Amino acid sequence: MVAGPAGQVDYVNVALAAMDLVMNNGIDEGKLDIDALYREHGEFIGRTIGRLTGKGPHVDDLVQDSFLTAFKDRHRFDARLGEPRAWLYGIAANVCRHHKRGAWRRLRLQTRLAESHVDGEAVRPDGNVERNQKIELLRRFVGELPFSQREVFVLYEFERLEGKAIAELLGVPEGTVWTRLHHARKGFSKMLQRQGIEERAS
Repeated sequence: MVAGPAGQVDYVNVALAAMDLVMNNGIDEGKLDIDALYREHGEFIGRTIGRLTGKGPHVDDLVQDSFLTAFKDRHRFDARLGEPRAWLYGIAANVCRHHKRGAWRRLRLQTRLAESHVDGEAVRPDGNVERNQKIELLRRFVGELPFSQREVFVLYEFERLEGKAIAELLGVPEGTVWTRLHHARKGFSKMLQRQGIEERAS
């Protein structure tokens, strides 16, 4: 599969795969507008998948799998029960949970996750040593979190979503979001302490 600019999924591949699904399985496309769904939510889904599983070539495949699953299961979406983004995120999160990684894939969890999340900059060889060390620790930490805590941590700290929005995406009470975030932050603070790094307020 060919990736688009900046590692984004090439929509043409998603659209062609959907067309192939329709032609080979006799599926009526109905009112689903995969083009509109991808244009509106594709960047968010791709970015979030990358942050949940680590950046790498597998992200393109997982994004495509997510949108094709949405296409096949479009009859299950009920606009009265939620927004399309929440529905798509649920599908993407499920794809991420079932994404099997070998030892080499686990290494990807430590690569480029925080490239634009700490003061909007990536790790730089000539940058502050302590700051860069924190970013590396953050990469490892996020990859080791239980998935329920990882997705809340990613959506709140990286995507800058509010607690209520995260609760709607995950289909859980807002209190659960704050509890998971609390545990994730507490774990991160303990890790910094073990590494002898003091956490400073930004």
